[in-house]
Amino acid sequence: GLLAGVVALGLWVAVPRPALLVADTGTLVGVLGPGGRVLSKGTGEGFVARSWLEGDGDLALPAAAAARPWPGPAPGRLGLGGAAVVHLAGRGARDRLEEACRAGVTVILGALAPASAGPRPCRLIDRATLAGTGALALAPGPAGITITTAAGRAGRRPWTAAPSGRAQ
Repeated sequence: GLLAGVVALGLWVAVPRPALLVADTGTLVGVLGPGGRVLSKGTGEGFVARSWLEGDGDLALPAAAAARPWPGPAPGRLGLGGAAVVHLAGRGARDRLEEACRAGVTVILGALAPASAGPRPCRLIDRATLAGTGALALAPGPAGITITTAAGRAGRRPWTAAPSGRAQ
């Protein structure tokens, strides 16, 4: 039993942790920093926040993880493998979208994006996107940001909901 425990611990430590996690609402993100995962907010979505921290082996409470220094140039902004990522949530998030949406930027919007007259220059992930993908894990990759979706990882199973909300 001890050998199996040591092997399991070794495998758990060896698995790379995603640099950025996005909740299925888009209102909570968790960035892997030097002192552990930094949360974008300390309250709300507590189950998700605690799950992320536990998955990292971090015993901190969500409020403590949110108080950690943000690892990017400003709160809600970070560089991920040479690509810029901006997280917009809370009051006025939709109003700040057009300013943040630039070529080469991935914008995570914790709301539905307002209608646009044409294609946006940024990669936009809003609530409509997340309704189909579920939560996301972002990591730097050789060709930019690699995105893993919860829906893609879970696969099609009888107990998972289709994007429309109906059971499959």
